[in-house]
Amino acid sequence: MISNITNYISGTVTIKVSGAMPERFINLCMIEKISLLSITKKKDDFIVRLSLSDFFSLRPLVRKSRNRIRVVDYAGLPFLARKIKRRKMLVVGGIIFLMLLNILMSYIWFIDIVGMNSVPASQIKQVVYEQGLRPGALKDAVNTKIIENQILLNVPEVAWVSVNVTGTRAVVEIVEKTMPKELDKAPADIIAAKDGIIMDIIVLAGQSTVKKGDTVKKGDVLIKGVVYDSKATVTNIAPQMIRANGIVKARVWYEGYGETQLVKTIHERTGKQEIGVTLKVLQSEILLKKVTIDPEQQFEVEVLNKKLSWWRNSDIAVESIISVYYEVNTKTLTLSVGEAREDGKAKALAGIQSSIPEIAQVLSRNIEVLQIPETNLVRVKVNVETAEDIGQVMNIP
Repeated sequence: MISNITNYISGTVTIKVSGAMPERFINLCMIEKISLLSITKKKDDFIVRLSLSDFFSLRPLVRKSRNRIRVVDYAGLPFLARKIKRRKMLVVGGIIFLMLLNILMSYIWFIDIVGMNSVPASQIKQVVYEQGLRPGALKDAVNTKIIENQILLNVPEVAWVSVNVTGTRAVVEIVEKTMPKELDKAPADIIAAKDGIIMDIIVLAGQSTVKKGDTVKKGDVLIKGVVYDSKATVTNIAPQMIRANGIVKARVWYEGYGETQLVKTIHERTGKQEIGVTLKVLQSEILLKKVTIDPEQQFEVEVLNKKLSWWRNSDIAVESIISVYYEVNTKTLTLSVGEAREDGKAKALAGIQSSIPEIAQVLSRNIEVLQIPETNLVRVKVNVETAEDIGQVMNIP
C-alpha cells in the first residue's frame, strides 16, 4: 500500500520493449539495479512498468541491448500536475465553483414547516418571515431560539416548536395543543340511532319516553329534553328546554350475506411485467415507451397518473400516465362445501363488521346456509345480536 502511494507521488511509466533480444534489456536493468515494478510478456515483446526517475537512465541500456522501447502509458502525480498546468482555466473554474458553492451554502434557500393539523402553514410562515427566516437569509443572521419564542407567543395553538437549520434547509417542526372541545349546551333530545328492543335506560337529564321491553325504531325519541318545575303551582306553565343526557341500552340485530363459488377461476401474477409511459400535455398525448402485448397471454393492468411539477405560475398541465401490465396465469380452484361455507361466513361477517360498534356486546351469532337452486354456489346468512347504547343526541330546533 505504501509503495503504491510512493510510486503514484513519484510517477510511473509503462514501456514496450521490442527487438531481437528484449531479455538482454531486462538483464541490463537488473545489473544496473533499476527497479522494474512489473514485467509482462506479450508475444515476443515485454511490457515493463518502472518509476519515472529510472526511465531517464534507460537510453544507454537501450543502445547497448540493441532493442527499441516505446512508452505505452504513464501515471502519477507529476503527469497530473502537468495536465492541470496545461488547463489553467479548468483549475480556475474549479476554484471559483468551490468558492461559489461555499457562499451559497452560507444561505438558507428552503423552509419546511411540518406537524400542522389545524394551524395554517401561512400563519407560521408569516411569523418566521418577520423574524428574518426566509429563502435567501444568511444562516449566521438567523437566531432559532428567538424564532421559536415568537411562534409560541404569536400562535397560541402551538404547544412546542423546534427550528433546525441543516445545510441550506430550515425545518420548523410544530406540535399543536390538544384544545378541549366546547360543550354544546343547546337543548336536545336523545333519539334512537338504530332499531332495537330496550334493555335498560338510565336518565341523567330530561324525561324518558320509553321503558324496558319497548320496541323502538330509528329516529324515535328516547329521552326528551324537557324538565318541569316541581314547585310550580300553575299547571299550564311551559316546561323548561334542556339538553337531555342518559344511557339507553338495547338489543340490536344485524344481518349479513356472503356467497362463494365451489369452482372458481383465479388469476395469479407470474412476476413478469411491462411498463408503458405516456406524457400528456394539455390535450395532447406523447407516447414515450410503447408496450407490446402478446395477444395469447393474459394481463392485469394498473394505471398510475402523476402530475409533474412545472413552473408554479404556468397554466400548462403536464401529466405522466404509467401503465403497468402484469402477466397472469389463469387456473381453476375447487373448494369443498365446508371451505365455501367458511369463506361465505367470513364475507358475511366482514359486510356487517363496520356497522357494529367496537364497544357493543355480542349476545349471539347464528349462521345459516341457504338452499338455492345453483349447484356451484354456497350462500351463507349470518345474524348477530348485540347489546349496545343506541342513544343519539339531536338538537331541538
